[in-house]
Amino acid sequence: MTKRASNGQLDRFDLRILAALAGRGRQTITELSKLVGLSPTPCSARLERLEADAAILGYHADVDVERLTGLSLYYVTITAKHFSPSLARKMETLINESPYIVAADALFGSLDYILQIYAHSSQHYHEIMAPFLESEIDYHTWPVSRRVLRPQTHRLISQFTNNRS
Repeated sequence: MTKRASNGQLDRFDLRILAALAGRGRQTITELSKLVGLSPTPCSARLERLEADAAILGYHADVDVERLTGLSLYYVTITAKHFSPSLARKMETLINESPYIVAADALFGSLDYILQIYAHSSQHYHEIMAPFLESEIDYHTWPVSRRVLRPQTHRLISQFTNNRS
């Protein structure tokens, strides 16, 4: 059996477990162990270690928000006119307070943030953005016309597994 490297790096079995769970998080240890080529006991031990090491951040359902709620997805980039740590704290507080902002990343370079926002309408979208406009920012909005590829991290993790084999 290949052991995990002592420097915290993941081996091919760890990556297989992560890829299998990213593709389908709801499965038994027996099913998972068959997929990754380990018996259930070592597979379970590896899974517990990956959870303890925070390599697995959680288990989530892939919910079709657009279909179930009628909300539309908008990507928004924000650039501060005069960036400061206090402005960053304010922006990140606003981001974390809105249930309609489902993802946000701080960026290096000419943009400061990119957000994913769900809204019922363009009016609702502007209501969500209104608190941000109290700060000196520029922002650009891109309404999503159609989802081409939903997040599929298991594809990326599988690529790392293939590269290590």
